[in-house]
Amino acid sequence: MMRKTLSPATAALALALTLTLCGCAATGSPETDGRFGDSLRILQAGQLIAPDAPTRHGQTLPPSDGRTVSEAMQRQVESYRSPPPSNVIQIGVGGSSSGR
Repeated sequence: MMRKTLSPATAALALALTLTLCGCAATGSPETDGRFGDSLRILQAGQLIAPDAPTRHGQTLPPSDGRTVSEAMQRQVESYRSPPPSNVIQIGVGGSSSGR
C-alpha cells in the first residue's frame, strides 16, 4: 500500500484556509457584548415624556371593584361581536360615468 504525503505548499494552504475559517467563527468583543441592547433601551427611554411619572404620582389608576371591571370587560367583548355601524360617506369618485 502506498502512502501519500502532502507537499509543504499544500499543507501551508490548508493551514491558511483553516485559520481563515476560524477567524470567521469568532464572536464579538467583550466590550460590544457588554453594551448589547443599549441602543434599544435608549430609544425606548426617549419615547417617554416623563420617565419618573409613575414614582411621582403614585398609583395612577383609580381604585375599582370587581363588578365594574367585569362589566367593562363584557362591554369590550360585545363591541367586537357586534360593532357599531360605520358612517361611510360615498362621494361618487371613480364610480360610473355620465355616458357622454
